[in-house]
Amino acid sequence: MARPFTFEIVTPDKMLFVSEEVTYVGFRALSGGMGIEAGHIPVIATLDIAPLKLRLTDGTEKSFAVCGGFLEMQNNKCTVLATIAEPGDDIDVARANAAKERAEARLAARTESLDVDRAKCALKRAVARLRAKEILGRK
Repeated sequence: MARPFTFEIVTPDKMLFVSEEVTYVGFRALSGGMGIEAGHIPVIATLDIAPLKLRLTDGTEKSFAVCGGFLEMQNNKCTVLATIAEPGDDIDVARANAAKERAEARLAARTESLDVDRAKCALKRAVARLRAKEILGRK
């Protein structure tokens, strides 16, 4: 059985999630995909807009849509300071699909007034939300 470690997600307005029963964290940093287990060397990573996956000691998985921030692992404690984070269980698929379609339409139209970076970020956030929800359905 994998050894557990403490994990927490903190957003600007609340402590979103805390557990001492996490055995694995999978996430995407700006430098690429990473996974962390107990005993991992100290690390600080800048988070990309992407799903974050947790595995708990009982074998269940949780997911979160994370939109930027930082992750720190030190002394068997992993802390995520996220700009925005949403539990996969709370994601409204219809709303996320609508946001994805709006962003894709804006990018396809490419009007002169379009803020391309903002539209790409909106699309990336919507996709991250959909993928975080999808992770829960794989079991």
